[in-house]
Amino acid sequence: MTVVGSKTLRSLNSTLNPSFGVLLLFLLLFSGPPKLRMRDPGASLEGLIDWSILLNVSAWIIGGFWVWSKRKLWRLQDGFALLPIEEKLTLLLFGFLAISIGFSPAPAFSAFKVYQLIVTYAFIKTYVSEFGIPQLLKTLFWCCAILSLADVLAGLIAPSLVFFESELGTLRFRGDLIAQTGVVSLLGLILLLTSQSDLPRKQWSFWFVVFGGVLVFSLMRTSYLAMVVVLVLAVIKRPAIPILKRLSTLAVLTAPLFLGFALSALDRYRKAEDIWTLSSRVGLWTYLLDATVSQGPWLGLGYFAASRVYAPEFNPELGTAHSAFMEIYVGGGLVSLSIFCLIWIIVATRTTKLFFQRSDRYAFAMVSLFCAALFLNLIGGELQAEPSGFCFWCLVAVLPAMVSGRYYRPQGIQVGRVGPGFGIATPK
Repeated sequence: MTVVGSKTLRSLNSTLNPSFGVLLLFLLLFSGPPKLRMRDPGASLEGLIDWSILLNVSAWIIGGFWVWSKRKLWRLQDGFALLPIEEKLTLLLFGFLAISIGFSPAPAFSAFKVYQLIVTYAFIKTYVSEFGIPQLLKTLFWCCAILSLADVLAGLIAPSLVFFESELGTLRFRGDLIAQTGVVSLLGLILLLTSQSDLPRKQWSFWFVVFGGVLVFSLMRTSYLAMVVVLVLAVIKRPAIPILKRLSTLAVLTAPLFLGFALSALDRYRKAEDIWTLSSRVGLWTYLLDATVSQGPWLGLGYFAASRVYAPEFNPELGTAHSAFMEIYVGGGLVSLSIFCLIWIIVATRTTKLFFQRSDRYAFAMVSLFCAALFLNLIGGELQAEPSGFCFWCLVAVLPAMVSGRYYRPQGIQVGRVGPGFGIATPK
């Protein structure tokens, strides 16, 4: 242990790496864990339990115990006042969502979802404090790699786990019961092009083909748009990542040809007019807004449980709000939504500063992950038990340290003064 100022943390000059058990836990929390079967949205409200629910609950209980076992890493000597503002707002958000449990149609279900949020954020903060930011990004990458390969293998061995009927009646490679193909391939490709761009050439090429192929065949338009934005930012910023510089320039030059092919392919499997209604989400959100305004505009109707009640009323095939923002509003009301939006504004501000301040691969990785998290959580994402939400909480946990310059580099590490909150080392 190394004493720094008034705090104590592990020396990051050591070769401290997560154990296999911690990595497995990371994968389980990042992925949900995978559902592996279809389930009626109303079953959770009724408290029906099966083997998948037992696996899910067990993983999150173990995650909570692991975080609690590391509680010394998140004891503050300097007090609550010196916490980063987004960390204060996050705690406040969790508090108001916990209050919404009292209004929930299924209090136990809402309580578990709030618990998942708390464990997710605390797990990420603890993981970064224990192993560093590069290790966090590396683990995120390998989780995306494992889940993308699992989707591909399931497509060959058990197609019913990953192929689902589209609105035109054709099969679509979505991966819902393991991991959403458009989400894990997007995050994996972003990390491959940034923080993991130094992989050996054969490994890099293999994963580029895997992630690129899964992303293309996912037919997920939100992920396509997020990837285009990342490439445009790479052209503007020209980060110190040689492979990304070459690929982003090539992508921009060939963009008209690719977009023409993509739109032609999408037209065969997706309804073009659904772009304007966001695949019926606009109607769903209007219905949920009306229900919340009329019944619980300020403190909501019960986090996550309320959408399980009202979304099927609009469309029996829908079981969630299909937006992290809408989920927060329906569950926690205008108070929780205001706090959540403030967190996003602060995260966006820090990301913008990082974009202009730094051009290294870790900084641009966080900028790219912000773009992905914004699109994925705005349209369809959830804040817990899902890669898109996990990605958002990584931004909240890591950006304050990166913008201030207190983060871990793979070489030349010097343990300097630790910032408020969790231990973050100052690069030499």
